[in-house]
Amino acid sequence: MQHPDYTINARRLLPRGLAAGLLFTQLALVSFGQTSAADSSADPEKDKTVVLEKLTVQAGFAGSLAAAAEKKQEAVTITEVISSEELGKLPDISIADALTRLPGLAAQRTNGRAQQISVRGLNGDFSTATLNGREQVSTNLNRAVEFDQYPADLLDTVTVYKTASANLPSQGIAGTIDMQTVSPLSKSGRQIALNAYYQWNDLGQLTPGVSENGYRTGLAYVDQFNDGKVGIAIGVSLASTPWAGEQFQAWGYPTDAGGAFVLGGTKSYVRNSILDRNAVMGVLEYRPSDNLHLKFDLYAADFEEKQLLRGMEIPLWWSSAAIQPGYTTADGLVTNSTFGNVMPVVRNDVFKRTDSPIALGANAVFGEKSAWPVTLDLGYSKIERKDQNLETWSGISFRGVPFTTADTMNVKLIPGEVPVITPTKAYADGSVLRLSDPQGWGPDTLPGGGMHGYLKYFQAKDEMGQFKAFTKHDLNKWFKSIELGTSYTDRYKRDGEGPSGWISPANGANTLPLPPSVGTTDMGFLGVGGIYAYDPLAASESGIWAFTPNNDSGIVANRYEIREKVAQFYGVLNIDSKIGSLPVSGNIGVRGIYVDQSSDGYSANGATLTPVSGGDQYWDVAPNLNLNFKPDEDFIIRFSVAKQLARPRMYDMRASRTWGYNPANAGSNDISQSPWSGGGGNPMLRPWESISFDLSLEKYFAEKRGYFAVAGFTKDLQNYIYEQQSVADFTGYPVSSGPEPVLRQGIVTQPVNGEGGHLNGVEITLSLSSELFNRDIKGFGLIMSGAYTDSSIKPWGPTNASAPIAGLSDKVANFTAYYERHGFSIRVSDRYRSENRQYITTFGVPSPGGDVNPNGGFSVAQPENVIDAQVSYAFKRGRLKGLTLLAQVYNLNNEPLVTYDNNDPRKVINYQTYGASYSVGASYKF
Repeated sequence: MQHPDYTINARRLLPRGLAAGLLFTQLALVSFGQTSAADSSADPEKDKTVVLEKLTVQAGFAGSLAAAAEKKQEAVTITEVISSEELGKLPDISIADALTRLPGLAAQRTNGRAQQISVRGLNGDFSTATLNGREQVSTNLNRAVEFDQYPADLLDTVTVYKTASANLPSQGIAGTIDMQTVSPLSKSGRQIALNAYYQWNDLGQLTPGVSENGYRTGLAYVDQFNDGKVGIAIGVSLASTPWAGEQFQAWGYPTDAGGAFVLGGTKSYVRNSILDRNAVMGVLEYRPSDNLHLKFDLYAADFEEKQLLRGMEIPLWWSSAAIQPGYTTADGLVTNSTFGNVMPVVRNDVFKRTDSPIALGANAVFGEKSAWPVTLDLGYSKIERKDQNLETWSGISFRGVPFTTADTMNVKLIPGEVPVITPTKAYADGSVLRLSDPQGWGPDTLPGGGMHGYLKYFQAKDEMGQFKAFTKHDLNKWFKSIELGTSYTDRYKRDGEGPSGWISPANGANTLPLPPSVGTTDMGFLGVGGIYAYDPLAASESGIWAFTPNNDSGIVANRYEIREKVAQFYGVLNIDSKIGSLPVSGNIGVRGIYVDQSSDGYSANGATLTPVSGGDQYWDVAPNLNLNFKPDEDFIIRFSVAKQLARPRMYDMRASRTWGYNPANAGSNDISQSPWSGGGGNPMLRPWESISFDLSLEKYFAEKRGYFAVAGFTKDLQNYIYEQQSVADFTGYPVSSGPEPVLRQGIVTQPVNGEGGHLNGVEITLSLSSELFNRDIKGFGLIMSGAYTDSSIKPWGPTNASAPIAGLSDKVANFTAYYERHGFSIRVSDRYRSENRQYITTFGVPSPGGDVNPNGGFSVAQPENVIDAQVSYAFKRGRLKGLTLLAQVYNLNNEPLVTYDNNDPRKVINYQTYGASYSVGASYKF
């Protein structure tokens, strides 16, 4: 078997060396386990090399870093790049994990896994995700792409564009994250690769019903036919990933009669979950001549998540429970106490999510060598999502009346840690429990006089078609070339809850016996011990409960349908010239944007539903300038100024609202005393807008052995979105009673456009290899980056209280140290983010309300450090050549997610631990 060609042409979009040596070994398979060096050459003791334009470097991770640095160096805009070897070599279950290691990027962990990405302190609402340059739809309630949908092993490169260029039609204020699959004709030779890994979480099986073990496996194939005119690439990634968690959540800390703070109650769970993700990627490429180049690509996946959460809600001060004399108080906090008359709610809950993303693309280039080559690009992206949340209750009481006796519990608070709560009853003993409404939280009008739990369904569909056409023409003057193009997207999204409602005994009894036991749930982290576990889905499907729909108007008003049609026209002048003897490159461009947006829904007042619709059409203009100065070959000064836009959150754009009518004010002609009132969305919202300035200094070391970069930016957000009171039209709404009102307008609370603020930041990156200092010390390297961001933006409007914007950590840092030599690879990565405001998900989908008002449900997460590591060995000769063995761990240090009440570490609100996730396995390339 011949060795693949490892030559990289640095001026090609995708470096050939990665393509040839590493491409598909990582493409669909080796996201977690490729060898740290490529196959050996004729001399088995000599490592393979990647030849860049002016240098030779070791293949493997070092080669991928050099290739990524070269692409960053040659980019027109300020970018960050991940090559396929980087994805293949770090312990990344999804592309989200790899992205968190880039400068200025951070991830919010959802039930332990990285999911949404913040770029430069702005969460996913402010950035755009694309696949092969085409905007992607989202399983999220809004636009933010959940990157755990994309297996790292199906991607070849990822580029994060931090500054704007008019020929990138899908952009945001924070930037654009473009994921790229492979181009098979840019690779040399046939490549086939396999991998298989065993996965587990060190917390083990905390509750029965979901496996604590899993797997990840894949297949990749790339080949060329017909004398290199036809190329094909196929990748398959199959994964069943186990996750676990211990989750404490305090209700809050009210004050007792003496003014000391006391724990009001707690809702705490343990969780085992399994995430099944089966994905396929395919690319067909055809290039019969220089006048025609066709490419078709497909990405499709089936995604299913099942969580079993079992635990206990313990009402304390905020209930009929009574604190007993003799409790201990320290510095105004009750730290050790005993409560009598405690009647907990024992929870057996399940959450299931299924979705099926698909993305199709077709690209055609006509007359590539002609004076006016034309490129046409078509794309289609779709996701359908279904969520089911079922919570079921049992206890030792019914509506506050114990069956026999209530419990007595000791509560000990530990600063910065999970409290220790010690009951006197044994909740693993099913004889003390019954299915019930222990606290009387449900309506007494339900069958049996109370609720035994609650059932929620959420359904969503997001679908988008898109088209782009452009042409380029070379110029012979100061401007290198001109590019003219147009794009069009048509997007439809609906999302909402329903049917949802209460479950209660079908036979009309107050309580029911427990379903059969499936084991015991370990609540030792809280001090409670074991609790009785049953299968909540099986119990529901057995018919023991009746379902009563909840017709609350808020459920209807939260549903939405949004349709967006966006047409863009752009022109770009590409610069490649000199100012005196100083080389300067870059571009100057402008986008003209036409938007037609609309929303349909229902406004609700109890059971009264009124069809509503609304929308807007408008033009916007977004210019940009990118200049790159090169005082010498390896030093670049970049400057960028641009108007950047980010489309509003879709939930905020809904036409539906809740509303009320007061007949007593029917005769008023004063808008402040109007009989009409309400709250909801605003289908006329305009985008967030920023005037952004960027400056980057980049020094690339000799032979691309690393680089040093310092980037500063400022964003003047001239248009922000927050919730305020506005005047709305109630024409067509029914009058509940009394005469026709004088006014058909009223005050509503809704998202509006208004004053923003400034976002300023600096990012520093240093990448080094040991050969830079001493050529005899080989294989060692490190990458360090840090970012600081300061914000003056008031997320709830200029007249409301100040707070950090959601997702902003003012400090973000990453550190990776590695060694790879003679087939061995060892790597450790540490990522840090300072405190930030985020929505903490404990069960099912989050609140749709977002961060437009202070009551959006966000908490301040404490700083976190997450450490990942891996070690591998690649056989480089003999019968096992091509085989790589790998062991890796994610979240090695079991870093918790923690929030405090009023930033007081003695009063913990959330404390979630997820355990370390391990993988061991092998990959084989031939």
